[in-house]
Amino acid sequence: MTVEVDLKQETRTVFQLKQQLSDIINLTSDRLYIGFETSLLDDNDYLIQKGISDCDTVHVITSQLTEKICYRNKK
Repeated sequence: MTVEVDLKQETRTVFQLKQQLSDIINLTSDRLYIGFETSLLDDNDYLIQKGISDCDTVHVITSQLTEKICYRNKK
């Protein structure tokens, strides 16, 4: 699925982006993971610090497999 979204002015963090996307794709933000370039981003990451602007593509991941991978990487 491809979704084009204009970032809201108040969207500055990954968590806020997940909230904005959750309204569009009809999933809660806690089930979403945002990937950019080669890494999964943390909720408290600032988009501008990661180099994400309104014209960039991010990957939205939601699956039980991803949750297990994220859990393993935090060990």
